[in-house]
Amino acid sequence: MKCEEIRKNIPELLTADLPDADAARLKDHLRSCSSCWQEWQELQETWTRLGILRDEQPSPDLRRNFYQALAAAQQELAAGSGWRQKLSRLLPAWPLPASALRLAAASLVVAAGFGIGFFAGAGGDRGKIERLDREVDRLQQQMTIQLLDQPSAAARLQGISLTSRVQDPAPSLIAALLDTLDSDPSVNVRLSAVDALYLFSGREEVRKSLTASLARQTSPLVQIALIDLLVSFKEKQAAAALKRLLADKKIIPEVQQRARLGIDRIV
Repeated sequence: MKCEEIRKNIPELLTADLPDADAARLKDHLRSCSSCWQEWQELQETWTRLGILRDEQPSPDLRRNFYQALAAAQQELAAGSGWRQKLSRLLPAWPLPASALRLAAASLVVAAGFGIGFFAGAGGDRGKIERLDREVDRLQQQMTIQLLDQPSAAARLQGISLTSRVQDPAPSLIAALLDTLDSDPSVNVRLSAVDALYLFSGREEVRKSLTASLARQTSPLVQIALIDLLVSFKEKQAAAALKRLLADKKIIPEVQQRARLGIDRIV
């Protein structure tokens, strides 16, 4: 591995987000390269100091309030459907890997074609802007699925962030998000998948899958996030899953307490 590539992966080594084989290769390089080793030492020292800082304790209602604020924002966005809002969805605000950039460029080309046709026509043809919107939506979903398959946790998080712009999710996108929630090695990515799936929780099959996922989670943070999500839309079927958490002796007390409160609010 080249030094430039090694240095890009050092943060993921610190957060244990690298696959075991990649982490082993990176450590072998660090032992043989003094400049990379020095950068590793400096970052590790900074990381250790950050770990000493006292963690802020968020309110137990933080995530619940987030879902309420998100629902209000969705209603506000739905009220404004002008062409400026639709075209702004074409412009990601962060750098993408080369493969994703190619897909983004393709979406811009297609969108430009639709846009030119729209503005060149006899003004106000709503059908044309709706076709533009559907095409952008489809290409953004393809980009999301591609990013979710990347080895980098940062790329997968970028892919999940794109779902906030999706209006009509395809089954393949929902399946990719649910698979990420169940199997991604990064806790942060799984937490982001929970928040992304909130946007599609109006679908019964999504709520059922979220309820089933609760039993497969091992991270207390993800368990609590799922509990809050299921409680936020009062999913009746989740009550049985929450009761199973209460009966599981491996579940930490904090999660069991959240499950107990959740049952009280659902029933």
